[in-house]
Amino acid sequence: MTISLKEKYLPKVALVGRTNVGKSTLFNKLTEEKGAIVSPIHGTTRDRKVGECQWNRRAFVLIDTAGLDVISDAAVDREAVAMAHEAMLDADLVYLVVDVHHGLLPQDREYARMIRRSKKKCIVVINKVDSPKKMNELAEFSALGFNAQIPISAISGVGTNDLLDETLKLLPKKKAQEKQESEQNIINIAIVGVPNVGKSSLLNALAGEQRAIVSEVSHTTRDSQDYTLPVEKKGVKYFFNFIDTAGIIKKFRSHGKIEKMSVDQSFEAIDRASIVLLMIDASQPIGASEKRITEKIIEAHKSLILVANKWDLVEDKDIHSDKKFTLHVNRSLPYLTWAPIVFMSAQNKAKVNRLIDLIVEIYTYQNQQISEKELDKMLDYIVKKQPPAKVQGIKSPFIYAVRQVRTEPMTFEIITDQPKNVHFSYVRFIQNELRDRFHLQGVGLKVYTERYVSKNTRDKIKKISSYTGK
Repeated sequence: MTISLKEKYLPKVALVGRTNVGKSTLFNKLTEEKGAIVSPIHGTTRDRKVGECQWNRRAFVLIDTAGLDVISDAAVDREAVAMAHEAMLDADLVYLVVDVHHGLLPQDREYARMIRRSKKKCIVVINKVDSPKKMNELAEFSALGFNAQIPISAISGVGTNDLLDETLKLLPKKKAQEKQESEQNIINIAIVGVPNVGKSSLLNALAGEQRAIVSEVSHTTRDSQDYTLPVEKKGVKYFFNFIDTAGIIKKFRSHGKIEKMSVDQSFEAIDRASIVLLMIDASQPIGASEKRITEKIIEAHKSLILVANKWDLVEDKDIHSDKKFTLHVNRSLPYLTWAPIVFMSAQNKAKVNRLIDLIVEIYTYQNQQISEKELDKMLDYIVKKQPPAKVQGIKSPFIYAVRQVRTEPMTFEIITDQPKNVHFSYVRFIQNELRDRFHLQGVGLKVYTERYVSKNTRDKIKKISSYTGK
């Protein structure tokens, strides 16, 4: 079974309890992030959410799970409960989270019996103790039979220090093996698309196990899920950090606060990814929602792979079907002709290896540093082929150089005497030449114009800076 690096090398703590006792709020507080969506609606958390908690120079993995008393006969909720139970069995320590406002309920007793049967170490986390008066209502939770009981307020953080101190006493000390290696070649990959396009199926196919719940119900995935997969190619080890996201629809069409929060998390996932996998249902036409997603990807200058999923469902395929679909994509998204397309079926894992190879290839190219000599050769060719046109005034812009500024995203500046008069089509012309010449298909590029500053002027600026200390 493939597991993430954090889960492999660090001790694990599972958050268990009935719905709405504050597990996700506690998860966010202890991991110091807003990774889990918090809502008063029962069953908000479905997939298991994994984060890292650090305290007193030690670290452990915290796993947020679905409430184990989801009141629903839907298959998706039954599967969420099963995944939560599996997380508890896999953990080194269990937080049984209860709610002091509602007191000790029969469900809490049942969970306590479940934990005792698993022979797991347990801390009873009595949440929502937000006033001195509530401290007098803790005695009844002793009936659960666990010695470790910590009152807290997950919202304010009161009592969490005591909780973490007790946690470190009960957790085994595990050394994070291959730490130095794991910090290298980490590729953050966001999996995005409209609801029910197969994002969670793709994550499961890549992982080789069920890491996300797959269902025909829209917005099954609500939290953005991080999952790290070790991959070795040509003797080099990479760590794919996949971010499975909620389905994105146009905001004015989204219904309910949870769905809107999920969409916001999906856009945040794009921002922190270095490569985006945009999944498209090959059996359906490309719609406005896909176009909205691509706008966000382009704004963020992200590397991109288009994944045409459900290729097995396309009827009447022939040897030209992939070319026809590529033409359809290029007509629907004409500004993304630079992005490669992988035709696959996530359900039966077809073309998964091809996708992995492409991710490694794009990652390698987007981190290369192109020499000034090579860029000068390219500029000489471009200017001879098509000199920049005059936009306004009596003189055409003169381009002195094209220089690479950074990687991820690969950023280039066009150094010219008239930055504002270089037409956007000419900037795109240079961008296309960069892609063709340096194998940057699928690589996100940021190209902008910068005013030329002579050497004498640069020397003067340096001299003035040395006097002023700036």
